[in-house]
Amino acid sequence: MKTIFNIALAGVATVAWGCVGYEPMMPDTYEGEGLPPEVDLCEGCLEDQPLRGELMLLVNTKPTDGDANFTANFPLDAEGRYVGNALYLYDPSKPCKDGGCLSKLGNLWLDDQMGPISMSDQSLLRFTVRDLAWHAEKGLWGLSYDPLNDEWGLMTLGVPDWTRADNRIESVRYAFKYGDVKDPATDACYWRQSMTGLEFVGDTLFAASAGKPGNGLDARGALFELDPAFLAEPKHCVLPSDISNDPLYYACDPICSVHAQFEEKVGVSGDMVPGPDGDVLALVRGEMSETFPAGRHELLRVAATGEMPEPRAYGPFIDDIPAGSEIEGLARVQGAIYAVGIGGTVYKISEPTADAPSAWRFEVHDELGPLFTDPDRSLRIRGATAVVVP
Repeated sequence: MKTIFNIALAGVATVAWGCVGYEPMMPDTYEGEGLPPEVDLCEGCLEDQPLRGELMLLVNTKPTDGDANFTANFPLDAEGRYVGNALYLYDPSKPCKDGGCLSKLGNLWLDDQMGPISMSDQSLLRFTVRDLAWHAEKGLWGLSYDPLNDEWGLMTLGVPDWTRADNRIESVRYAFKYGDVKDPATDACYWRQSMTGLEFVGDTLFAASAGKPGNGLDARGALFELDPAFLAEPKHCVLPSDISNDPLYYACDPICSVHAQFEEKVGVSGDMVPGPDGDVLALVRGEMSETFPAGRHELLRVAATGEMPEPRAYGPFIDDIPAGSEIEGLARVQGAIYAVGIGGTVYKISEPTADAPSAWRFEVHDELGPLFTDPDRSLRIRGATAVVVP
């Protein structure tokens, strides 16, 4: 929990500030308009964000700080403010080889809205968004991760202008409420080792976790329903046992409740989309599973209502996806389902029709990697959702 890491960090910081050469690494305050030019990592992107209509929104979590030797956000000043993950709009109907498919929307702006304690402990340096969900009325949401404090959460994302490429995207994080694993007042998402998916199906926001073993807890992946009252009015609280007394960190109450569970060591590989009859389609993979083939990604269908509905086979799957290239994002765009891998490979999933009731296809549609500057360094797609830009 956050209090443990804050205590440890206080001791580390005392030593670190005494190190020779540590202070000169701190940047001058960025005072320019828009975004710093150093965070422009997509040389093949369109300028001025001209894409319109129903599009796929992607989040890239690779470094915005090109001088860092690990995943790091770009420092704006010595006070703990950073430029965070980049968001891109993708139009699957346009050919990428002509440079017309991808446009930058902007970067997370990690500043005072994330709280003075998060700025002072430098935890925003590696803060990331792991997935996205958009609703025409409820807005844009993100599934967040604070690696320094090992805390997952939900966040609101404010895009000032969807037709610009240099947005400073307003970011407010609500970490899941911590507590004992058996305490019903602890958020059901808190003790999950890897939260991976976020998506609106109808008016309901769902989150998901991978079937990650290794922490001694439940290794079954799960689908979670998120509290509509929280979505309507998100709030922070200072939790009684949080000695940091951070007023802008934790949600007041549990946000997640378990909606469905997958088998042992199987869970959502990255995302969900709306399915037939309002069901949830979840793209799952195994994590050293004895029953699920390594490298397989498969769509399962889960009823969006009812108590603990059973996940069922839906049809399409793809085998032999190598480690490091896993599919992390999914979106239903312009009537079709598109998936995107960590390295920018876009897949099109064709569902059956009345004329071809068994015509499933899971095939490569595009490659976004070549559009980026040094994609091995600058590209790691971790989530996607469908949006409409008028």
